[in-house]
Amino acid sequence: MLTALAIDGYRSIRRLRLDLAPVTVITGPNGSGKSSLYRALRLLAAAGRDGSVAALAREGASRRRCGRGRRR
Repeated sequence: MLTALAIDGYRSIRRLRLDLAPVTVITGPNGSGKSSLYRALRLLAAAGRDGSVAALAREGASRRRCGRGRRR
């Protein structure tokens, strides 16, 4: 079980260290980084399952398909 998570420079998260309990609830207003935290956890799980190169390649492909927010 993960007991802590550290993220540095991923999507909208500049730097974060989060201690995790068996159940951790993340709340916050829109645009506060909740989805970025979720995606970081998914990327970590995929890296453990499939290897980091494959997981990072899929993450990059996903960002290209979905875009990086609204274009102006």
